[in-house]
Amino acid sequence: MARNLCICLLVASLAALASARKLQASDTDVVAIIQVAGAATTSLAKHTAKSTADASGAIELSGRGRRIEILMAVMSRCPDARAAEATMDQVLTRLHSIATVRLVYIGSFNSSSSPYGITCKHGEIECAGNTQQLCAAKYSGQGPAEADVVEPWTRGWRFIMCQNKQYTDIGKEALAESCFQEVGFTATGASLARACWSGPEVRSMLRNSARQAEKLRASVSATIFVDGQYRCTRNGGQWADCPGGGEADDFVLTVCEAYRRVSYVWPEDICGPQPGLDK
Repeated sequence: MARNLCICLLVASLAALASARKLQASDTDVVAIIQVAGAATTSLAKHTAKSTADASGAIELSGRGRRIEILMAVMSRCPDARAAEATMDQVLTRLHSIATVRLVYIGSFNSSSSPYGITCKHGEIECAGNTQQLCAAKYSGQGPAEADVVEPWTRGWRFIMCQNKQYTDIGKEALAESCFQEVGFTATGASLARACWSGPEVRSMLRNSARQAEKLRASVSATIFVDGQYRCTRNGGQWADCPGGGEADDFVLTVCEAYRRVSYVWPEDICGPQPGLDK
């Protein structure tokens, strides 16, 4: 009985202490209660990192902070998309440890009974190519990385680079199957991606992707955003409306500066010397 009384007193004391430490802001309430439990610092750090990543669309990354997202609004069979993707491939070769890339696919919504409910500028085969790339990206992380693959997620990007080498066949399943082999998809990853673009989920995936492009007001392939901010457009065989320049080194600088803003660290081992600092 005395033991039960002690437990009750302890619980009551903790509750009183938590109540006394509550502040007006809801996030601070959580911190105050966590402090009573003695784990405020770790929990708050995790909460803050997750909130920041959720707000910007970037991906949390242990060790260095979070990745900077390069978002591209494209059409899979568009020549300007291929040119922009080739430039971003140079950027990712250098910055894969602090950046990631995500593609959304531009299309027009229709109410017909077409397989996707989306009209693609370069025809139904482009819609098929868009879905193949979406599904490959979704399931590219299945299984460990091979020796020549920096991280499993990069398989999805390499899948796109593989398709671009035979761009007239983008959307054809034979090319997709060949690219699975070339870029090192596991059997599980390839099977899941194949089932994805052949199954019911693909319609909503493609429509959601087109909706994201529409929300960004990205109607030209390719339109590029870095860390949620408009960066550049590739149109008619050239870069346009491109503050900061359209060369690979220019995009590298943009990503590195975005990383410094969110992490308060300039990753010199990746980005080189910070501009404007005297040695």
